[in-house]
Amino acid sequence: MGVAVAHVQTDTVPPQRQGDERELPRGRHPLPEVHDPGGRVDIVPTVIEKAATCAARGVAGVTTPRHRASRVRVSGRAVLLRLRIGVRYPEPVRETAARVRERVRDRVEHLTGSRVHHIDIEIVEMVR
Repeated sequence: MGVAVAHVQTDTVPPQRQGDERELPRGRHPLPEVHDPGGRVDIVPTVIEKAATCAARGVAGVTTPRHRASRVRVSGRAVLLRLRIGVRYPEPVRETAARVRERVRDRVEHLTGSRVHHIDIEIVEMVR
């Protein structure tokens, strides 16, 4: 038994592209807008530790130990950090620690959305 296919014509026309859209390579289609259904996001402490360590390394005159340069405790959305860093000689230690504290707080809060409540910094070496 054959299936009859009817040709359906409508009065609607698909919307035309706007001129400000960038051209996509042949065969590529723009991603459809996705509705965010919501839900919970859990960030494990090791992710926060890595973000803190990378941020500390970004401060001029700072080195970090190879193993476990940072430790983190999370209480709700509050983060408590402990960093171990080295300071290059002759950088002023307390000023360098203050720059590290500011940069780490900014980066961790930006990346994770958690509030950094406290940052302890331990200077473990002076590096030439």
